[in-house]
Amino acid sequence: MPKSTKQLSPLTNATRAAATTAGIRTKARTLTERKQKLAKTLPDISQLEPIPETLRPGMDIIFVGINPGIVSGLKQLHFGNPQNFFWKGLFQSSLIPRQITPEEGHLLWDEWNMTIVNLIQRTTRSTNDLSRQEMRDAVPELCRKISANPPKIICFVGKGIYETFADIKRTALGLQDDVYDLRYTPSNELHPPLRPLDQNTAEHSKELQQPAEEHAPAFAYVFVMPSTSGRTAAYQNPEKLLYFKQLKYIRDCVTATTGSKFIDREHLQEIGPKTTSKYFTDICQIK
Repeated sequence: MPKSTKQLSPLTNATRAAATTAGIRTKARTLTERKQKLAKTLPDISQLEPIPETLRPGMDIIFVGINPGIVSGLKQLHFGNPQNFFWKGLFQSSLIPRQITPEEGHLLWDEWNMTIVNLIQRTTRSTNDLSRQEMRDAVPELCRKISANPPKIICFVGKGIYETFADIKRTALGLQDDVYDLRYTPSNELHPPLRPLDQNTAEHSKELQQPAEEHAPAFAYVFVMPSTSGRTAAYQNPEKLLYFKQLKYIRDCVTATTGSKFIDREHLQEIGPKTTSKYFTDICQIK
């Protein structure tokens, strides 16, 4: 005879539903308790000092990060988390000749004429702890650092950082159409001195103030790469590396010491992800 199907009574169904709800609540309560316990064991990051920054005029590249994460803040090192791709990207793209650790980051300054600064100095557990207004308020100070120490290239390590800095909603990664006007005297305004590169940018014009030094550069190139954080899932490390390689090519162009050298658009796009920048050989000769 076929086995009879046992029907669950409404009471049984209600009991099961109640048990399930109780289980969910218990798990949620346990998770909350674990988070509270973990929070008590973590240090008070509000007391951490800003990570030291070292600048001088004439740097090949100033890298701009958003702010120190908890690992970087505790170690007092830029890009201090071992999961961050920054240091590997520098080496694998040949921007630096050997692999270094965050603890050896001073070599960027000491030997390879590069440095790192942050838009925001305070350490946070997540960039979500930063408001857009706080980041916008930090723009004038970053402009003062850059203008006082004119570099050849400014590289923003994170698309969102540059969009906040330039106060724009969307930008393409890679070499930007705008350059940073180094003959501008920074003020407390929230708008950085960005302007399209044209034939007149390299010449002194009426609307630009005289540089502090007779032969000071007129502008710095602006480059934007994806965030190198391990949390950035939109770009995987092989793709991030292509942007480092583009940056290395641009660096080689602007630091050429013999003859004339150009930033070649076709070659730049052959290296990696396409850029929509309009930098090109008729106006980008490096003098």
